[in-house]
Amino acid sequence: MAAIARCGNRLGIETVFRDHMMQAMRHAAIRSTPARRSPSIAIGILLIAGCLGACPLAAKTLRFASGFDPQSLDPHALALQYQTRVVSQIYESLIFRDRKFAMEPALAVSWQQLGPERWRFKLRPGVKFHDGVPFTADDVVFSIARALHKNSQRSFQLRGILEARKVDDLTVDFLLAAPDAVLPEKLIYIGIMSKAWSMAHGVVEPQNYNAKQETYAVRNTNGTGPYKLKSYESDVRTVLVANPDWWGQRGNVDEAIYVVVQSDATRLAALVSGEVDFVIDPPFQDIARLKQEKRFKLAEMTDIGTQYLGFDQSREELQFGDVKGRNPFKDLRVRRAVYQAIDIDAIVSKVLRGQAT
Repeated sequence: MAAIARCGNRLGIETVFRDHMMQAMRHAAIRSTPARRSPSIAIGILLIAGCLGACPLAAKTLRFASGFDPQSLDPHALALQYQTRVVSQIYESLIFRDRKFAMEPALAVSWQQLGPERWRFKLRPGVKFHDGVPFTADDVVFSIARALHKNSQRSFQLRGILEARKVDDLTVDFLLAAPDAVLPEKLIYIGIMSKAWSMAHGVVEPQNYNAKQETYAVRNTNGTGPYKLKSYESDVRTVLVANPDWWGQRGNVDEAIYVVVQSDATRLAALVSGEVDFVIDPPFQDIARLKQEKRFKLAEMTDIGTQYLGFDQSREELQFGDVKGRNPFKDLRVRRAVYQAIDIDAIVSKVLRGQAT
């Protein structure tokens, strides 16, 4: 994984970021540790932007480019990394990760297992949504039910949760179908929405993204996070501004402009010309050359993401394809033949240019 920044007077922020999506950890995001609660824009990899002392720590606007648009700002509609980069700055979860990927408090300040199938979470007091409405247990109960809805692409992350139940305004119990030692891990990826705001705007259910449904939550937001949505133009740009009422420590980025530039060449040209400060996903074929460019700072890290080919082994008839009346992938020999036909080494060396194993 790599990202590249232009060295110059505009860029001098330390970029740390969150992860709400274990399945897409390729651009995982983590917060700063409790001793340094500085909010940041989720941009893809751990990076000290700029030229190691050549750039002042006074950046107010950060302009960063990627080849992908968030596609929807509904936090429960999608489970995609390029959506999470933006949405996780607006909507917060109960738990975050610190720099070492250990769990740390977010909207929940503590949690404990009361029994094999029951967990209790104490919520952070004094938190407000961007519209000024206080955050309470009602919002957690609502958000968990919403994320479990059939339209939600986050629902698979909450398997085993029967319900979230309010104990009092700042306490929620999670009731499980079976013991689950990793329940807190699952909640890292679920953004909390305002129940009142969702009901007022008719977005009690998540957007049905696959059906191309348009809802108010697709282009409008109301979270508790360090950044508010200023504007969203699909496939063009998303602009976030700092939330002055955020419960954490204020960072040094007042405005973040997320620009969609699908062409690899155009994205790098924008960096060279100064139109953007940071490119999240430089093309693999250019990484070796970019490492030699003194005007850029290339940051790389090893991630724990996985790209895989999944076989439909459950249906008696293949849902997609020309084969009718049967499902070839139920046969181990077919699955083994497909695996053996894929040249993994060639993909790593030729397609990913060595940026994978």
